[in-house]
Amino acid sequence: MTPRNPRTHQRTLSAQIQPSDQYDSDIPFPPPFDTIPPQRTNAELNLSVLQRHLPSTTSIVSIAPYAVVYVFTSTPQNGAAWEKSGIEGTLFVCRQKPVSGNGGGERYSVIVLNRKGLNDFICPLSGDIDFEAGYIILRSTKNNEESIWGLWIFEEDEGSSTAGMREVNAKIIRDCATKAGRNHVNDARDGAVDGYGSRI
Repeated sequence: MTPRNPRTHQRTLSAQIQPSDQYDSDIPFPPPFDTIPPQRTNAELNLSVLQRHLPSTTSIVSIAPYAVVYVFTSTPQNGAAWEKSGIEGTLFVCRQKPVSGNGGGERYSVIVLNRKGLNDFICPLSGDIDFEAGYIILRSTKNNEESIWGLWIFEEDEGSSTAGMREVNAKIIRDCATKAGRNHVNDARDGAVDGYGSRI
């Protein structure tokens, strides 16, 4: 038996392997750079989150990093007292779209996105706002029953980023409530809500 010629064997193998210009793969090519969506700012991200909770929100007027919502209770047994509502988190003062038939009046709400549960605090601003003993006091009415809410906003000493946060937000909330005035209309179709985020 004659030995195989290694050169002939190499030529045979190379003739069987056909180079291909096409690279078959299930992995899609990355999109061109001009189709990558632009990065959104924190303000844009916050606004999109708030619009999921209150679709009529158009802009953010003010933010407090941490707030606790209290509810004012009065019973014959315990008397009058502030109690924690179980809602605490970032507070936003938001401007909303005017309601049709509302004369185009300005509308504002306070929203606290709850870190401790599923209920968020959403309260339309109108009428008088009080600031007493460190609480920003809001009132909301549902089924002819008035609820009184106290917002306690965390702040640190002078020189920190949260210094004076309570008074600054109290002034902003009061100004927004004054602008809204009596133009506020409770409209469930527009996503109006009471203090616990349920429909009016």
